[in-house]
Amino acid sequence: MNKKSLESPYKIFLLAQPNSGKTTLFNTLTGKRCYVANWPGKTVEVFHGEITHHGKKILIVDLPGINSFKTLGKEEELTKEIIFGKEGVVVLLINGESLYRSLYFAIQVLEVRSNVLVVINKSDFLESRGIHINLKAFSEKLNVDVIQISALKGIGVNQLIDRALDLLEGRKRTEKLKIDYGILESYIEEIESLIHDRGLAVKLLEGDEYVLKMFEDKKEAIEKIKKEIEAKYSNAEEIIAMQRHKFVSDIIKSSVREVKVSRNEFEERLDSIFFSRFGFIPAILLLLGTIALAFTINTGFPFNLIFSALGLEGISEKLEKYSLAGLISLIIENSSDMLKSYIPDSWWGSLITDGIIAGLGVILTFFPIIVVVNFLMSILEDSGLMARIAVSLNKFFSMFGLTGKSVFPFGISLACNVPGVMASRILETDAERIKVALSSPFVICQARLLVIVLFAAAFLSSPLVQSLIVTSMYLLSTILFLSISKLYGKITREEVSELLLELPPYHFPSMKVSWWITWERSKSFITKISGFLLLFAVLIWALDYFALAEPIGSFIAKIFKPMGLDDWTLGFSLIVGFFAKELIIESLAIVHGTSDISKISEVLNLNLPQTVALLVFVAFYTPCAATLFAIFSEVRNKKLVTAAIILQILIAYAISFLFFVVIDAGTKII
Repeated sequence: MNKKSLESPYKIFLLAQPNSGKTTLFNTLTGKRCYVANWPGKTVEVFHGEITHHGKKILIVDLPGINSFKTLGKEEELTKEIIFGKEGVVVLLINGESLYRSLYFAIQVLEVRSNVLVVINKSDFLESRGIHINLKAFSEKLNVDVIQISALKGIGVNQLIDRALDLLEGRKRTEKLKIDYGILESYIEEIESLIHDRGLAVKLLEGDEYVLKMFEDKKEAIEKIKKEIEAKYSNAEEIIAMQRHKFVSDIIKSSVREVKVSRNEFEERLDSIFFSRFGFIPAILLLLGTIALAFTINTGFPFNLIFSALGLEGISEKLEKYSLAGLISLIIENSSDMLKSYIPDSWWGSLITDGIIAGLGVILTFFPIIVVVNFLMSILEDSGLMARIAVSLNKFFSMFGLTGKSVFPFGISLACNVPGVMASRILETDAERIKVALSSPFVICQARLLVIVLFAAAFLSSPLVQSLIVTSMYLLSTILFLSISKLYGKITREEVSELLLELPPYHFPSMKVSWWITWERSKSFITKISGFLLLFAVLIWALDYFALAEPIGSFIAKIFKPMGLDDWTLGFSLIVGFFAKELIIESLAIVHGTSDISKISEVLNLNLPQTVALLVFVAFYTPCAATLFAIFSEVRNKKLVTAAIILQILIAYAISFLFFVVIDAGTKII
């Protein structure tokens, strides 16, 4: 590799203290295709290698290890030059076996350097000890992205390059870390006014020789400030160290949780079951059982239909009435009715009650439902069971060009497709990540489930038929997710990925850790989707209020005329459902002037073939605009995302029409 290669526009510098796994990571990234050369302008030899990622050639540089900022050999001087410079992106490794010590060094780097990606290495060690790290909390405290990897096993390495490329290409920027040094703040600000850099001002107070050489002309003024501190308080370096230790302790205390792990005969027997020839059976049952429990808590389905089929109507009705969706809807309806009595009958009054309040009602209805699914899935994950499910299903998933690890984004997508698509980042190869991101919209989320359950209950009288249809939807959803993933693999001609997964020990789930996971996955509904819902709730109101909804709905309804779904209100609800499925029920409620779905069903008067066709289309066409944005952020290919949207709509329409034709023919024969 020549000097020109060392001048690549894309550079990743690996920085760490000794024994952090930096060299292992370098070998994993470069595939041991590395070179040794003097760094330009230096007599110091460095290891470097070139990789290609997303079509970009990236230079990986293994910087000489550095124990602390006090060391100043030739090798350390090069490392310091990169730390205090602005070139490329620094991947700063934190040793998972020595979190406190590594983090203390890391915050010093973050104070003086922007464009840094913090990587916690040795996730396999952390898993074996039952140590959980809240990466989001870490990230917020350090003001940079933080990811967790195992350089030895290659877990998370692909995600590392993705995040580093985000920084290299300017999609993300990181600022220098600012730590509160209490009584020293006024002195730091005084030095900062002289050199215009806070991080370097702190280093000057510490007496860092490398930085002092950079500001020889300010040496006298700095010494004067240091003497003033010593006279009034004590040694500035000691105060800085004390505040840093406090900062690190606070991060560890708030973001790291250790749970008791053990290994006994019962757990070994569990593993022997999961990893046996038929281990996929208990894995599927466990996953389905968790999903069924979540759905029952949220909507009453499927146990309400089971009890109804058994003739236990009382229990079935209570499950529906006291389900989370039922209780929240009741509270929102009563609150809305109460507010309407105080708001005058005018256009702005209608905007508040039928637009804004209706939109807020949808948000308040769906967010707790999503939280429940994510919480139950997080318990599976934190207990160590989800990893076993992934391994047990790996052979089955490999038939579709995926690894068992794809069960993670699949499971999360059952709550909401947005975090499900984002969860594809945990997959080790670009090929699998893109396939899963593009296929995730075929997984029926909670928003679509609620619409399907409400429609099924309103349009279908038989509990058995309701149960069969909704269950069939989920079976078809799984088949489509896997089949479309296989199709994308065939188109791109990608090989099957290898499963890279650390098996954590079994342990009782920590509620704190489960909540970390739950909140991180659920909040995307608030941050990425709630704004859409409120905006489009107001838009739906405006279209209806100014009599524009009917012509739009009539135009769309013509497309569905072959299935007998030619009512303009359905056409209108389906077009707004493209932006968020939650809006389908809301739009029907607005245009029909009632939130009672049974009254709406009487007006629409759909038969069995029409109802099934409607349910199938709602289940499988584009879930929401927020999901599309999430897919694009992961795939970064407009043509591919556009093709995926068109394909999904065509598949949804084709399957809907097929169901309509088959059921319609069947009902005529009967």
